[in-house]
Amino acid sequence: MKKISLLSTALAAALATGSTAIAAEKANIAWGGSNPGGVMYYMVGAAGTIISEKLPEYNITQVTTGGSTENAKRIIKGELDMGIVYGAHVYMSLHGDGPFKTTAKGTMFRGVAKAYQGPTYFVTLPGNGVKSLSDLKGKKVALGPPGSGTVFNCSNMLRAVGMLEDIKPSMMTFADAGRALANGQIDALCQSSAPAAAVKELAETKGAIVLSYSKEEMGKITSTYPFYNVNTMPDTTYKGVPAVDLPYLTVYWVAHERVADKAVEDILNLVYQPEIRDRLKAGHKAWAQMAPDTKNFEALGVPMHPGAKAYYKSKGLWED
Repeated sequence: MKKISLLSTALAAALATGSTAIAAEKANIAWGGSNPGGVMYYMVGAAGTIISEKLPEYNITQVTTGGSTENAKRIIKGELDMGIVYGAHVYMSLHGDGPFKTTAKGTMFRGVAKAYQGPTYFVTLPGNGVKSLSDLKGKKVALGPPGSGTVFNCSNMLRAVGMLEDIKPSMMTFADAGRALANGQIDALCQSSAPAAAVKELAETKGAIVLSYSKEEMGKITSTYPFYNVNTMPDTTYKGVPAVDLPYLTVYWVAHERVADKAVEDILNLVYQPEIRDRLKAGHKAWAQMAPDTKNFEALGVPMHPGAKAYYKSKGLWED
């Protein structure tokens, strides 16, 4: 009887307003970020909340994942509709390289926007006896959560400088790695985004040290992996940490090709509004870097999403 009553009420309301439909069905969009403590987790959480609030026709579900690698793999499998993914992973998924040797090709990826540029760096604490990358030899180092882009990036750094086999690696979440370092259970952690909540807490409570790369080490990294570029992490990123040159990688907001064009265009029309961008930046500073970056994305080998292309062209932001 209850179901009949509810249906009758809805039908009466529809008839009263002259509507031919009882209710519009929401479009569900599963969006992969990372696990708590990671930049992607907070970015997706902030954006998903705002989009669902301002565009109620879209139901954004934040999916906790290991980060970029898992996001890419799950989009390929069709388990996610959107994700934050390293540009390198988009490229490698098309060529069956690295973590994508056994997956289908990522031909279904479509660009939405540049999310941010992220540095990869190693963090230790005062008194650990670690002052340079070479001091990590024989040390316990957390490389990130299993299946994450952080593990991918950190392994690349160590491999390029010939140290991957010289450390004692462990895989753990960002939050767990921060606690383990604070408690003396590991000697250093590696992070591939900034600012990161776990490192921020360490800097404010323990006095974090970000290890710098020598010119020789940086040269080996960028020559071995051309998708990294040298950039400066400013001294405002973490308390007490001076500006430092680090290898950076561009990170993209991507969608599966099946996501409706209108949905992507509607969402971009919302998130680029000045007041919404301010809310996104309040959710996580990395959103301040959001940009079309259409030419660089398509150079990876897959196109921008048609909905994104329509939006950027309408605003004069498309880069041929």
